[in-house]
Amino acid sequence: MRLMLAAMLCCCFITLSISSSNLAVALICMTSCPVHGYGGTLEWHSQQEGLVLAAQNAGSLIMIVTGMWADRLNGKWMVFMGLFLCCIGNLMLPLLASKSFWFAVLARISIGASDACLMPAVNSLITRWFPQAERPAAIGLISGGRQIGTLFILPTAGYLCTRKDILDGWPAIFYLSATISVLVTVFWIPFGADKPAKQICISSREKDFIESRIACESIGKRTDRTRRVPYGAMLRSKPLWACIFALICHEYPLVIMLQFLPNYMRDVLEFAPTKNGIIAALPILCLFLSKTLSASLSSYLTTKLHFDKTFICKIFNAVASAGLAICIFLVPFFNKESAFLAVFCLCGAMIFAGLHTPGVITAMVQLAPAFSGIITGWSFFAVAWFSIGNKILTKYIVQSGSVSEWGMVFRVSALVAALPVVVFTVWGSADREV
Repeated sequence: MRLMLAAMLCCCFITLSISSSNLAVALICMTSCPVHGYGGTLEWHSQQEGLVLAAQNAGSLIMIVTGMWADRLNGKWMVFMGLFLCCIGNLMLPLLASKSFWFAVLARISIGASDACLMPAVNSLITRWFPQAERPAAIGLISGGRQIGTLFILPTAGYLCTRKDILDGWPAIFYLSATISVLVTVFWIPFGADKPAKQICISSREKDFIESRIACESIGKRTDRTRRVPYGAMLRSKPLWACIFALICHEYPLVIMLQFLPNYMRDVLEFAPTKNGIIAALPILCLFLSKTLSASLSSYLTTKLHFDKTFICKIFNAVASAGLAICIFLVPFFNKESAFLAVFCLCGAMIFAGLHTPGVITAMVQLAPAFSGIITGWSFFAVAWFSIGNKILTKYIVQSGSVSEWGMVFRVSALVAALPVVVFTVWGSADREV
């Protein structure tokens, strides 16, 4: 049942990823491009496109609230709410975007709010369903849904963009995304569970095994209102702030890679929409394979070879940050004549980015298992603010889509990506503090 729950949560992240990434390709078909002449019907300025992209992160800001309650509210129904918001956001955009770009903003806020419900709930569920030694592998499998969803939607969206005979092209991308949200919800409602004791199919042997392994972590009941949250200790925790800082620096370049890669491939490498979607999926495939394999390796090193889990997290994270920075820095040195080298560097960047999963991502869950939802809320609240600024700044820099403009974007991202090599290595930790 642990494997089944991980698979279902992976499907939830697939749904969220599809809903988050579909706009990246759809946008190049929705809006007119004066440089390359793609025939979009929506006359949005570059700054308006930036606002629509940033709106998703604005919706994610409510994670500061959902994170505070994730360890007390029923995780099953928080996940359901996330899936429901995905469906609403995907339906709203094609139906209302032509009336006003503000409707598109509201639709993307709904997708961001979905992330705000899903992410803290999933981390809280992980601490209640998986013993400590299994968590790195579980996180790798579950969060891998983000890459699977992106791998599916990027080439699919590129294809649908060119098929005006299928629901007029780009609107079909969002209707497909909404349909997938409904299908995952149908399976989640009967089989999802807040904890092992509430799962209808679990054996008593597995339930007892899970409960005995996590008993020492004092996770407690969600309905226990007397449990005090150690806010003071959390605010004074250097490892927690090191995790938040490293996560921000990790997510900053990923925003460029996940949200703006189709734009970069259109402007600099001059790929057509269908080819754009296929090539843009290659780095995502590398990220999925990297994080899944490295998370399993981390679990093996800590359980079988008995390496210190803090040491493992720091090593993986340092290699990830250094490699990501170097690869991103090299990308703007290549143009359309050497496009394969640019794609090679982008794939390398994602391979290194995957190593953050057994690094800072795992460390965050281990610091305070009983309050993982709160830590997730704080962390991704900070990430959302920086992602909003990142998207608006990128659209401000990239006005004409020139090589020099994109070069500046990638070099700033490389600098940010390199910072955790020092910060997390010195102050980070994966040891339980509370």
